[in-house]
Amino acid sequence: MEILVAVLSAGFVGVVAYMTGVRRGRVAERRELNRYIHDTVLQALEAMAMRTPSDSIDAKAKLAEFRNIARAQAAALRRGFDEQAGGRLIDELAAMATDMARDGLRAQLVMADIDDGLSDARRKAVREATREALRNTLKHGQTTQVTVRVEERDGGIAVTTRDHGVGFDMSQQTRGFGIKESIIGRLGQVGGHADIVSRPGGGTRVTLWVPR
Repeated sequence: MEILVAVLSAGFVGVVAYMTGVRRGRVAERRELNRYIHDTVLQALEAMAMRTPSDSIDAKAKLAEFRNIARAQAAALRRGFDEQAGGRLIDELAAMATDMARDGLRAQLVMADIDDGLSDARRKAVREATREALRNTLKHGQTTQVTVRVEERDGGIAVTTRDHGVGFDMSQQTRGFGIKESIIGRLGQVGGHADIVSRPGGGTRVTLWVPR
């Protein structure tokens, strides 16, 4: 009887552990989907909805701008579907800088030809967190120039974005979804971390780090 109870108890514990794992997996998937929607479709919709002085001046140019945004997002989604494992972070950051240039952001890349040696998950986390940092510069920094530096540091890879835009008061600025989830949360999931430094009139520096 005792053996039977022990077996049943072990089985129950196993089921609970399995269901807990499934639940955590679903939460992680939902979080990643939310990030993906925020970083792609939502960003595009916000850009298209933003009012600019040209809205009532040149409707034809505005329509062309909307089409360019739609094409860029379609291309980004397609890359997501076709993404292959085993790429290099520095190549992906260079391609990202080209994409951001179409949106008006000039990113100066400072990087050595390093073998980043990152897993696919860590490479993706750094890439997408960098993309979010660059978009924040374009949307909130009131500048069109940013420096992106890639280097080996503390047994891992660090990517730093630095702009000289308007900056913000970190003691008063609440961390929105983009900073909390698309940058800090994303890196935390792969064993990395993010350091964000900004002050009014002093620009913003975002340093991303992941272990090898």
